[in-house]
Amino acid sequence: MGGKSIRIFLVDGTSSGLRTAEIGLSTCKAVFAPRGALDALAKREEGHRTGVYVLIGPDPTTPGRSSVYVGEGDDVLQRILLHDKDEEKDFWDRVVIFVSKDENLTKAHVRSVEARLLEIAWQTKRATVVNKTKPVGGKLSEADTAEVEEFVDQLRLLLSTFGVSAFEPAPTLPAMSAAVDSHTFFLAGDGYSASCLLIDGEFVVKAGSSARLAEAPSLSPSSIALRKELLSAGVLVNEGWAYRFTQDYSFGSSSGAAQVVCGANVSGRAVWKLQDGTTLKQFQDSSVDFDQSL
Repeated sequence: MGGKSIRIFLVDGTSSGLRTAEIGLSTCKAVFAPRGALDALAKREEGHRTGVYVLIGPDPTTPGRSSVYVGEGDDVLQRILLHDKDEEKDFWDRVVIFVSKDENLTKAHVRSVEARLLEIAWQTKRATVVNKTKPVGGKLSEADTAEVEEFVDQLRLLLSTFGVSAFEPAPTLPAMSAAVDSHTFFLAGDGYSASCLLIDGEFVVKAGSSARLAEAPSLSPSSIALRKELLSAGVLVNEGWAYRFTQDYSFGSSSGAAQVVCGANVSGRAVWKLQDGTTLKQFQDSSVDFDQSL
């Protein structure tokens, strides 16, 4: 995949206010708004188009975890304003809407985009999905289906730009076919045994890996919260003797992955090892080409 150019515009000149984002020459446009700026969003014509929206906020039951709600509408702002009055959906503090710059999105298109986004969010389990029902996508031609998939890919990239990771699928084993066995890292000890692949800067712990039930006093509060989050999401299940990973799961750091696995405060670069005993640190250091003339 080649590089992409994303243009972000701060509508009111601040990073905390209304923002728009576009990818190069694509037709997808995103508008990000804090919940307190819905009046400003109402003044923008994008808010009154057919589109898809995502409500984002903290999960009130799991510290450190996000909640999301995905919806669509012919006038997305009207749907968002209804949610603003709905006490059952009071979790959100920001919203991102997505429309087409050429205004070619139809009701069938946005229903399909909504269904696809929810499918991704339920599979990845990176956030709590507030939607209770599974929407039925619109009936589309083969060409329109391909365009919807492209729109979803663009939408996910823009959401990531806004710091929303709920729709970022972890690499799956078929997608990892290029990774050779020598780049699989292992971590094992009393009550845990895990394997991990380093892919595109993320540390993907493989499904079937086990994590220790007990937590050492040294384990950081953030790692304790993350373990609880993964249990709540079903990424980890209690097998009685250990926690088991039910799916491939990506972590942003090697230490974050290692601490979830062994239940202690450890350095991922020191404890993850190749089959020959090479540590992650040694592997990464040897992979960097230094210019000896500098």
